[in-house]
Amino acid sequence: MGLAILIALVVLAVAVLVMLDRRRKEMRAEREDASAVEYINMFIGTLYMVLLSLIVVLLWQNVSDVSGDVRTEASGLQALAQTAQRLPASEGEPLLKAAHEYAAAVLNSEWPPKPGTDNGADEKAPAARILAEARAAVTHPVASGATAGTVEDQAIAEINTVADARDDRLAKSGSGVPDVLLIALAVLSLITIATPLALGLRADALAFAGFVVTTALVCLAFWFVVELQSPFHGLIHASPQPLRDVLAANA
Repeated sequence: MGLAILIALVVLAVAVLVMLDRRRKEMRAEREDASAVEYINMFIGTLYMVLLSLIVVLLWQNVSDVSGDVRTEASGLQALAQTAQRLPASEGEPLLKAAHEYAAAVLNSEWPPKPGTDNGADEKAPAARILAEARAAVTHPVASGATAGTVEDQAIAEINTVADARDDRLAKSGSGVPDVLLIALAVLSLITIATPLALGLRADALAFAGFVVTTALVCLAFWFVVELQSPFHGLIHASPQPLRDVLAANA
């Protein structure tokens, strides 16, 4: 949607400015302040590149953080399943079941978060409820040998690791670039494209080719930013495969 709006505005701006530029060139000679025009173009281009780089780094880091949280959750679930096998069946079975159900709950209700919800942050969310039940299952004393308490503590630590990673993933899932930065980028994108025409584009094929390439790159950059807005889809996104592997291992 954002790319379509940008392209529409660019096409409109180019059409108007080409008409104005053609009429201006018919009425007066070519500009003599070429150095000043070049400085303005460079200044605007620098501002645009700095803002674009900042936004891309923020979004890329967000996707990377979500991917890291998912891997942490999956490794914590796998460790929990291994720990459960060291406990008697009466204590271990609930943990094995919790590991499988947690992965399924995240994939079904939190990947991606459903629109209009709190992204699963509610304590009554399926994944949160499963972790609470698993924690309660191993909190009670066990009567299965001298080392059972140590194994129980390890299971609690692994559940807490999964819970912490989930909380961080949910926080990063709802975070993105502030709207003001996206608006600023869209405005600078239009200015970057329109400035050469407004100040006077040289009447030669090389200048026109450079203008076309610049316009295409600016539109692609804005589209790339829009694609990175969500860490769950697009060209670059976090993969739920670690959680699917947990489901397959505990099927």
